[in-house]
Amino acid sequence: MSIKGIGPTRTYDQIKIMGERNESAPNVKESSELHDEVSVSGNARLLSAARETAAEHSGIRSDKVAQLKAQVAAGTYAPDGKVVAEKILSEELDLWE
Repeated sequence: MSIKGIGPTRTYDQIKIMGERNESAPNVKESSELHDEVSVSGNARLLSAARETAAEHSGIRSDKVAQLKAQVAAGTYAPDGKVVAEKILSEELDLWE
C-alpha cells in the first residue's frame, strides 16, 4: 500500500504568518489542489473479500446438525466406524503433504 500526496503539515498560525510575510505563500497549495491517493493490491482485495465471506457464514451446516440431533434423539444414529477411521486417516495424511 502506498499513500501519495502527503507532505509536511503546517498549522493555521504558521500558514497565516507565512501569508503575512509573503502576500502569496508559494509553498502552500490550495485545498482544491491537494488530494490523497491510496492503492490497494490485488492480494489485499482478495483477503478482504475472503474475510467478508467468512464473516457472513459461520461454517456450521445447521441443516446437517439438526438432522444428526434428531437421529441421536431417536436413537437411530449409527455411524460407520470404518468410514470415520478412513476420514480421520485421510485428514492426517493430508497434513503431511
